[in-house]
Amino acid sequence: MVLKIGKGVLDLILERRPDWILYQDEEQRTPLHWAASMGYLEGVRNLLGKNTSTTMERDKDGFFPIHTASAKGHVHVIQELLQHWPYVEEMQNSKGQNILYVAATSGKLNVIKYILETPGLESLINERDKDGNTPLHLATMHWHPKLVSALTWDNRVDLRLVNNDGLTALDIAECYMENSSTFRQRLTWTALKAAGVPWNPNASAQKQVTFAAGFTIPGGYNSSGDDKDKGDKGVATNILGDNIFHGFIFCNTIAMFSSIFVAVTLIWAQLGDVHLVLIALRAALPLLGVALATMSLAFLAGIYLAVSKLSWLAITIMVMGLVFLVSLLSLYFFLCFPMSSSNRIMRYISYYPFCLLLVVTGSVADNDALRRCAVRCLPLF
Repeated sequence: MVLKIGKGVLDLILERRPDWILYQDEEQRTPLHWAASMGYLEGVRNLLGKNTSTTMERDKDGFFPIHTASAKGHVHVIQELLQHWPYVEEMQNSKGQNILYVAATSGKLNVIKYILETPGLESLINERDKDGNTPLHLATMHWHPKLVSALTWDNRVDLRLVNNDGLTALDIAECYMENSSTFRQRLTWTALKAAGVPWNPNASAQKQVTFAAGFTIPGGYNSSGDDKDKGDKGVATNILGDNIFHGFIFCNTIAMFSSIFVAVTLIWAQLGDVHLVLIALRAALPLLGVALATMSLAFLAGIYLAVSKLSWLAITIMVMGLVFLVSLLSLYFFLCFPMSSSNRIMRYISYYPFCLLLVVTGSVADNDALRRCAVRCLPLF
C-alpha cells in the first residue's frame, strides 16, 4: 500500500490514523520496512517524519528497515535511515549481522562501496556474526567475486580472520570447490588468492593435450633427376630463400617439440600426487600456449606460401588468421596470466583483466536464469 500512494495521500492517512505507522503484517514488517525494501525514499522520509521509533522495529527474521534496504541495494534509503539512527553497530539481525553482512550476502556492490567509503562505518568491516564469519566470508560463501574483489582491495579488511570453524575466506572457497566449480567460483577464488588470503592447498586437476602436424612442405619438393640438381633432390628448393618459409619451419618445429614436452609433463601429472599435478600444470600451461600460437603461425605461413601468387587471397587469409590468432591468445592470456598472484604490482596489472572476466560472468540473476533454463531443457535430450 505504501508504494501505491503519493506523499499527500500518505500524509492524510498518517494524520487520521497515526497508529497505522506501527502496523505489522504477517511477516512482522512495518510500512517503513516495505518502503525501505522498495527504495521509496519519499515514503521513508514521510514515515520517519511522523515517528522515528520504527527504525528499530524488527521483522520475524530480525531485520531492521535498514537491513531490508541493504538487501535490495538502496543506498539513498540507507543514508536517510542513518541520519535518524547513526548507531549502525547496534542494528544487527537475529544472526548478529549488520548491514554490510546483508549486502555481502545479497551481492549489492553499491552498498559495499558506500560503507567502505563512508567515514564512521569502519567498525562494520571486520565485525563477526554469531558464526564468526566476516562480510568477506559471506561474500565468498555466496560467490560474489565483485564484492570479494572490492573488499580485498581495501587495506582495512583483515584477510587473516577465521570463523568459528577456523576457516579463512579462502578455506571456505576451496571447501565448496573441492568437487566441482563454476567460473564465478573460480573468479572468487582468484580474487582471494591474489589478495594474499591464507589458504591450504587442496585441489587437483587433470588435463590432456593432443597435437597433430602435417609435414607437407609448402612449395613442393625438388624431384628432378638432372645431374646438376642431384644435390637438392628431395629438398623444398622452390622457396628455400623465402622468409615466410623460414618462419614456417621455425614455428612448426617449436610447436612440435612444445607439444611433446606438454604431453610428457602431463603424463607425470597422472601419477596421483596433488603437488606434482600442480607443478606439472604450471610448467605445461605456458608451453601449451606457445605450441598453440606457433602451430597457428605455421599454418598461416603454409597457406600464405601456397596462395602467394594470388596476392589478394594471401593477404586476406593472413589478416583473417591474425585476427583469430590474437583472439586465441587473448583468451589464453587469462589462463596463463598470474591473476591470483599476491605481488602488488602483478595485482594492479591483473585488475582490468579480472574486471573483464567479471563482466563476462554476468550477474547472479542472469546465471540463475540460465541455470533454470538448462534444467527445463534437460528432459528434452
